[in-house]
Amino acid sequence: MRMTVPIAFGAMEPNAHPTSAPYELWEQDGVLHLILGNAVPIDAWMMKDILRAVHFLDPVGGEPIMVEQQELVRMSAEAKAFLARVCRSDVRPVAFMAYDLPDRIQGDFFARFHKPSFPFRVFGAREHAREWFDRYATGLRVVR
Repeated sequence: MRMTVPIAFGAMEPNAHPTSAPYELWEQDGVLHLILGNAVPIDAWMMKDILRAVHFLDPVGGEPIMVEQQELVRMSAEAKAFLARVCRSDVRPVAFMAYDLPDRIQGDFFARFHKPSFPFRVFGAREHAREWFDRYATGLRVVR
């Protein structure tokens, strides 16, 4: 099931084109996929909206999240700090996909500077992220 959550959660900027959504989120094969857009900067309020959307798709928790981003995504320091502070689940691993050096630097910086309490790793290939997810399988899956 592919679900573009931003419109349902009111995260669209006024007069924004639907293809320029700040993020997309959907569940597929037991993994939540989050694509961060570059239409608007991601601040603490947008991060709260993203976390509400994650909870909407996986209210029990435990499904891993694969995060990808478009080029030139701007995320405020407050949004990163908020994410690291409020997400304390050790059963929901987050894989940040870095396909180029700037993405890798950004992901590694987040991991080292903000020290998230949730399992977080940077990957260059989806299959490596999936192998890592398998090691964190908890058996907690939402049955719809």
